[in-house]
Amino acid sequence: MDKIRIIMLGGQDEAFKNMVAIEINNDIFVIEAGFTLPDKTQPGIDFIIPRYDYLVENKEKVRGYFLTHGYDSVMGALPYIYEKVPAQIYCSIMTANALYGFCLHNNLDFGRLSISKVKVDDDVKIANRLVSFFGVTSNFAESFGVCIDTDQGNVIYLPNAVAHNDFEPGFTPSKQKIARITSNKTLVLLIESFNSDKPGYCSPNYKLLQVLKNDIFDQSGRLFLAIDWPNLFNIIECLNLAMARGRKIIPYDSTAREVVNGLVKEGYLKVQRDSISSIEEVNRLRPQDVLVFITGFGKRLLDKIALLATKNNDEKIVFLTKNDTFVFGVHILPETETAATDTIDELYRTDCTVLRPKPKEYLRMHGCEEDIKYFIASFRPAYLVPVSAPFVKLLACAKVALNMNVGLNHNNVFIVDNGDIIEFEAGFGRVLSTKVVAGDVFIDGKGIGDIGALVLEERQRFADEGVIVLGVTISKSKREIVAGPDVQARGLVFLKDNEALIREITRLFVTTVQNELVKENYSIVYMETAIKDIVFKAIRRSLNKTPTIIPIIAEIN
Repeated sequence: MDKIRIIMLGGQDEAFKNMVAIEINNDIFVIEAGFTLPDKTQPGIDFIIPRYDYLVENKEKVRGYFLTHGYDSVMGALPYIYEKVPAQIYCSIMTANALYGFCLHNNLDFGRLSISKVKVDDDVKIANRLVSFFGVTSNFAESFGVCIDTDQGNVIYLPNAVAHNDFEPGFTPSKQKIARITSNKTLVLLIESFNSDKPGYCSPNYKLLQVLKNDIFDQSGRLFLAIDWPNLFNIIECLNLAMARGRKIIPYDSTAREVVNGLVKEGYLKVQRDSISSIEEVNRLRPQDVLVFITGFGKRLLDKIALLATKNNDEKIVFLTKNDTFVFGVHILPETETAATDTIDELYRTDCTVLRPKPKEYLRMHGCEEDIKYFIASFRPAYLVPVSAPFVKLLACAKVALNMNVGLNHNNVFIVDNGDIIEFEAGFGRVLSTKVVAGDVFIDGKGIGDIGALVLEERQRFADEGVIVLGVTISKSKREIVAGPDVQARGLVFLKDNEALIREITRLFVTTVQNELVKENYSIVYMETAIKDIVFKAIRRSLNKTPTIIPIIAEIN
């Protein structure tokens, strides 16, 4: 009989950074490989990906990566992991396009990734085992769940999905395929739980137009529409309706243009003649014919909107006026809440009309309480594992399951953390006492995992207290200063207003160097130490700050 182990590598008790390894005998199937964004205590870090030591140690067993959709939280870590643990990647065409864009914008080599583009209803044989995909309704087109066949029953991974019955190409659930899958026993269902603490169904509150009403396209002035990049459902719905109402779609920048072109190429935008224009044409068109589309991800999108609102955008072609309407359809993440508040404030300062749905009315497209009940009733799992959410939401999902009276209880619903291992033998599941290594790997540029706690601490100190660089060139033979001094400071607010202190620092610097030069056997190292000490004390006494002092002394003959 198959021996099954589920190893949680990311996404548990956290938002994003999803990664789960399904190990069946000597084969490992990796589902999702995403990243999360750093917070303000991690300056200089681009992304945070899961630790993948277990995959490196068992790379000869890894048979494939399965990307359920094109979120960065699902695929963003893969290009970094792939170099050490290569294996075939299975994803939809839309997800492959998103992965290509991610690699392009982060200077990563997409060409080295071996990708099999699959359809949402495909079955594939991998390592002599049937892996089935089934379409789900998510806000990313062509999203799918994963079912792996074992002799103990199906192992099913359900990503963020909602119960949905409307027919919309690319967002339609595979009901017949799911019915076929559920004709066999479901051993365990891993279910995404981000909205599990919200009552009712997610539908229809994930629809931006449902909240704002579609008469927004009948405004007399220009319309600006900002939607975060992964939210393809609302991007497609809004842009198609805008074009049907006679608006021309004007991508704001290269990112928006890439998204629009990709959706046109795959047939999701119903483009009519001259229905898409360039930003250079925005001031030549009638205001009532214009829709400027802005997209991006996280803080980058918010920064883009703030620069537009403050008239500091790079291309000085378009600015917001009191006759414009700005639709802020951006979902706010915990990491971007402060930046979002500042951006919205800047929008209101422009005097344009700002339409922003209330967060409680405009939900991210994740299954709520009734959606989760629907999926549990559909798959009828012997075991349930809530995944991809903070602990409170994992617990909420478990409570929903326990209250359904479908045989799920404290013995077969597992709340697990990153590093935990769930093992199934002869149809019986348990959480092992042993764990695998789990945690964070910091991505800094192209550097992978080479940023430690001390480096982050140093960067944070620079940000909080500032840094002063003091430079001078001395002549060894003449025993005098021949160039400089040059004093540069960053991160200290006194620079504009306290020139007296700058002069005092410069004087102390020069005096210390000159006092050392008159000594018979002067030492550069001692000179630098003395400079650090005396300048540090002067700043501490004057400002009660403890900046980093960096003396640079060049010596010539």
